[in-house]
Amino acid sequence: MSLYDSFVNINYKFHLSFSLIVRILLIIYGNYHDSISEVKYTDIDYKVFTDAARHVAFGGSPYDRSTYRYSPIIALLLIPNITIHPSYGKLLFSLIDILVALLIRAIVKNSLKNYESYSQKDASNKNVQQIKTETSETRKKKKKRQSNKQQLNMSKRQLESKNDVDHIADLCMTAWLYNPLTIAISTRGNSDSLAVFLVLLTLYFIQCKHYPFLAGIVHGISIHFRLYPIIYSLTYFMYFSKYSFYTTEDRRIKKKNLNAVTNEKVRKQLKNVENTIVESSSLGGHKMMPVHDVDEKKTIFKLKYLFYVIPNFDQLKLISGCLLSLGCFTVMFYKMYGYKFLYETYIYHFVRKDPKHNFSLYFYLQYLTAWVKNIGMWQKVLMLLPQLVLILVFSVRYGLNKISLNFSILTQTIVFVIYNSVLTSQYFVWIMAVLPLCLWQIKMSRNSALFLMTIWFVAQAVWLLPAYLLEFQGQNTFLFIWIQSVSFFCANIAILGRLITYFMPVKGKMG
Repeated sequence: MSLYDSFVNINYKFHLSFSLIVRILLIIYGNYHDSISEVKYTDIDYKVFTDAARHVAFGGSPYDRSTYRYSPIIALLLIPNITIHPSYGKLLFSLIDILVALLIRAIVKNSLKNYESYSQKDASNKNVQQIKTETSETRKKKKKRQSNKQQLNMSKRQLESKNDVDHIADLCMTAWLYNPLTIAISTRGNSDSLAVFLVLLTLYFIQCKHYPFLAGIVHGISIHFRLYPIIYSLTYFMYFSKYSFYTTEDRRIKKKNLNAVTNEKVRKQLKNVENTIVESSSLGGHKMMPVHDVDEKKTIFKLKYLFYVIPNFDQLKLISGCLLSLGCFTVMFYKMYGYKFLYETYIYHFVRKDPKHNFSLYFYLQYLTAWVKNIGMWQKVLMLLPQLVLILVFSVRYGLNKISLNFSILTQTIVFVIYNSVLTSQYFVWIMAVLPLCLWQIKMSRNSALFLMTIWFVAQAVWLLPAYLLEFQGQNTFLFIWIQSVSFFCANIAILGRLITYFMPVKGKMG
């Protein structure tokens, strides 16, 4: 048995236990490192959280601590930092990492089962089978030759075994558990593992349980905790639309195959039989539809598709749940801490100017225009516009297809992060939490995946060099940091493009 097979066959509970032990050891090391090194292992935000928790513990407001611009929930959760042990919060975030891993496993298993349920084709037409025989055999031989180069891909044969489904789900789970970035973020005391936990819990209630009201409740809490999950609202809304559907066909491959068929009668049969999808109403029921009809329906440039925004019962439950939880938390904490809560938790993030160096493409622009009057609003609009347009497109493009919901969330998260006016390493955790949900759908060779990972880490490392010289050596390297920020942005855009290219919400490429 190969090393890979041995790794795959390890019980997922062992991975959970071992990864937690690794995190605990890093927490212990981090405390030692902080005592001997100028460059601290513990995140500066963790000190802010702890100070805010101290204010709350003694009856004050968390916003008495300057630069605390988070939900009061964090300060309340970390009161044991004061009463029990300073590392309590790090351990809490590490435990949440484990819960995130369990949610990833559950969501992937559910996605695999849904994919298999709706990937069955109508094979009753003999003419279709005869036409596809030769190309199918050729494809199988080619797939066999390339099998060693594929990473986290599944076939129909794999899905027929519960063990194989578990193996794929476990691999996706370990992509989170053993990710160095996610391990470092939680053990350094950053709270973003809790933010992504709420996002994944929302996806769990949507996909695995189909509880729109409960999903709305959790979504509202996630928006209160960190504002960024609000970008997923349209995607969730579209998922429960009566216009949403399941599709398991690759329209690009189909179109090529249809053009190769010279018999017009057979071509029509192919259109009628193979090029179908399953349309699903959120109120229940499914029906087969020709793909060209769905393609037309998915067009967003027709006036009649304004009806898409008219909510059905499930969508109303989603909206009401979100407004209820978000409203309750906002009113409760406003009564406790007043306007300062509203400003520091919400308003500040819309009006902030952050001229400090960070990964963002826009940091140098903000640095140079920090003291320029009457430019703030227009600058903000121009920086937000590309981000909003892409998020809207991905929400509709992938959100309506139930098989690609997770990929819709992934693409929106990547766009939001890389186009953001402020970008730090902790934001990458938002991407790393959603990426494992889509790994089984991304057809990419191991070499290609390693190449993209190398590009991403090298681009980040090259940025860190001038940033270190500025931060710790006092050298004026702002221009060099900005140049590396542009390179890092381009690397992320290239990776996003490759993910979209290799993404397979359809069975045509899988089979």
